[in-house]
Amino acid sequence: MLLIAGGEADPQLRRMIDRARVRGLPFTPLLHRDGGQLLLEWDVASGALHSDGARIEPTGAFVRQDVFRFLQTKNQLDRDDARSWKILIDGWLWSHPHIRLFNREFAMKDAVNKPLALVWARQAGLSVPETTLHSSVAVAQSALTRAPVVYKPVGGGDMCRELEAEALARVSDSYLPRPYIFQEKLVPPEVRIFRVGERFFAFQIEADALDYRTVGGDAKVTEVEPPAHLLPGLKALTDRFGLTYTAADFKARGDTGELVFLETNSNPMFAAFDVASGGRLVDAMLDWLLAGQATT
Repeated sequence: MLLIAGGEADPQLRRMIDRARVRGLPFTPLLHRDGGQLLLEWDVASGALHSDGARIEPTGAFVRQDVFRFLQTKNQLDRDDARSWKILIDGWLWSHPHIRLFNREFAMKDAVNKPLALVWARQAGLSVPETTLHSSVAVAQSALTRAPVVYKPVGGGDMCRELEAEALARVSDSYLPRPYIFQEKLVPPEVRIFRVGERFFAFQIEADALDYRTVGGDAKVTEVEPPAHLLPGLKALTDRFGLTYTAADFKARGDTGELVFLETNSNPMFAAFDVASGGRLVDAMLDWLLAGQATT
């Protein structure tokens, strides 16, 4: 039996639940609504987890932290609530080593360290953008005199944006309040490669924006053949992080068209990409999580 846990409004989980239902796969949803409304009890001494009095005994599990409520309200309490649910469920799953999970070797790591991923990607043979990490206005201004530059948070959580001299000029101090990742500006095509166990699925993303997430449903997603020359390096990189489920993003250099590694995500959104694959992506996820069991 598969446990599917997270926020009720998460379209990724709705997609997985719908597909599991269509295939007649055994699953139990543990979905919290706004304000919780999930009766869940974990007895640490016995290890038993109950939901509304019924014991939960999965053989595989998939869990996501709900980010959608916070994105609507911008209320830090909603983010903290969702994080608390995920910590509880993660802790229970990690304490039961027989339950099949994606990225079990990544347990207790909150997210992929983006700067480290760039270093390890280079060591794995993947090309990466010209990158500096700093908080200096002067260094950023100097970089802009040579070529277009983009920037994004060191820890993620926000869009990639183009750096503008006018914005830098409005900074009153010589230093930014926190460091950022500054990189050369890359161009389409943008390619996202999912790893599901030992299988890879690739998608080309077309969007009239620097970061396709800013245009939502206006981005065009098309499944493509995974670029064979990237897979050995990507497998080595994700093996090193302990990731059996991930999505890595690549974008092209303007002068050569070479695909360059940007980052990889330990729990990526997948609903739109599954639609583009005709359900093959989520089917692969379900099959991996329920490996060894009879499926229809």
